Amino acid sequence: MVAMKNADYFSAYILKIKTACPLPDEMAGHAIASMLIGHRMGLYDRAVAQGEKALLLLKEENTIPGALLQAVTIITSDAREKMPDQVTIKSSFDWEGQGPSHNGTTVISGDDTEYAFDTDSIQWLAVPLPEEKADIRDAYMLDTALMLLYGVAVCSSPMDEQAMEEHLYDYLIQRLGLYREEAEEAL
Repeated sequence: MVAMKNADYFSAYILKIKTACPLPDEMAGHAIASMLIGHRMGLYDRAVAQGEKALLLLKEENTIPGALLQAVTIITSDAREKMPDQVTIKSSFDWEGQGPSHNGTTVISGDDTEYAFDTDSIQWLAVPLPEEKADIRDAYMLDTALMLLYGVAVCSSPMDEQAMEEHLYDYLIQRLGLYREEAEEAL
């Protein structure tokens, strides 16, 4: 059985992220929060547009950890893949009727290992995935990216904390519990 409750574990993780706060820019933090909420609500076009905006803002900073860029790329890539299945009306359109993420780029598909966290990212992850659990790698990468970016958005854009808590908190606690159990079983 997990010694520390998942909610307490997640709170400690968020506090660790807040202490290090790798993102001092509130505009990028708000874009990340908007991306997370859009992704969670199935507004994938919005998640892609906000993710691309966040990446542009993050690349302006030279002190941003690679794990943060990877996390935004993972969420944006996942949202881009899910856009064709979006069941809600597109969240906004331009004058030509194109969605906000239409820019002529291609959808990333196939081998996505370049969008996975590397060993230098472990310090930023809520729960490291044991090597032998490769069968859940893609879901783990997505969920871990959501957890990391949740913490980053909370520390850099406090105005978005309540909205993220309403849409993401319970989901992330549930997913964190699953990965903690997987990690314990591997020991």
